[in-house]
Amino acid sequence: MNKNNTLKLTHHFLLPSPSMPDERFVDALIYLCRHNKEGAWGFIVNQPLSQSVGKLLHELDLPSPKQTMQTPAMQGGFIRPEAGFVLHTGLPDSYASSFVVGENVCLTTSKDILTRIYMNQIPHYLLCMGFCSWSKGQLEKELADNDWFVCPADLHILFEAKFTDRLDLAYQKLGVDLGKFTTHIGRA
Repeated sequence: MNKNNTLKLTHHFLLPSPSMPDERFVDALIYLCRHNKEGAWGFIVNQPLSQSVGKLLHELDLPSPKQTMQTPAMQGGFIRPEAGFVLHTGLPDSYASSFVVGENVCLTTSKDILTRIYMNQIPHYLLCMGFCSWSKGQLEKELADNDWFVCPADLHILFEAKFTDRLDLAYQKLGVDLGKFTTHIGRA
């Protein structure tokens, strides 16, 4: 913790611990886009939806190249699941609503990025439907209760690894073997 008694976990992964009480997060790898004294928010990045990016582009009357037709959109979270957010590599300066998260990762919420996806000009991206959010002090309490493990984000895990491997790769990055944990408390 820093001198303001708050953690700065922007551009970090949250991994559920074996004691995670919220079943919605049990198998979720979360990428935090913002964490400050007002709270935190981010996206689940390992749970693809059955709906493809191509289908979503088609619903917006944008044609989609063959590559994006099969790319799944992500269940980004439980808040505003009808809203799309694009995590991507590159610079934010060419989009109407975009900001840098960290290490060449940007978040864009304006529709102008969809044209770039359509034109196959974004090499790494995740279209996340919905997001996760924590109010002021909520994430800090969950961390103090050992509900989460935290590790620095990694572009390979975020954009390139198979969705089914991402959570395990993040645990491996931390050196965590869940098979050695127990949620039972004994008495002496």
